[in-house]
Amino acid sequence: MMKQLSELSLDELIKHKAKLKSALIGLAIMTLLLVLIYCYIYFFKAKSITFIPLIVLPITWIPLFVSLKNIRDEIKFRDLKNS
Repeated sequence: MMKQLSELSLDELIKHKAKLKSALIGLAIMTLLLVLIYCYIYFFKAKSITFIPLIVLPITWIPLFVSLKNIRDEIKFRDLKNS
């Protein structure tokens, strides 16, 4: 189970932030590839393809963005507290 952000050291927070950014970049690249595949199939193969998964997919990223924001806020709070 993940520790609370206040219990993590600054180095751990920075590492966790980097992991989340990497995960978001990876998901964005995969989504772009998925959109390109969907467009190819729609225009060149079958006209009856549904785009619902592409619409719902970004909604699943919301927890990652919230976690990333919380980590940034905690890092900023610690920087202000130490200054």
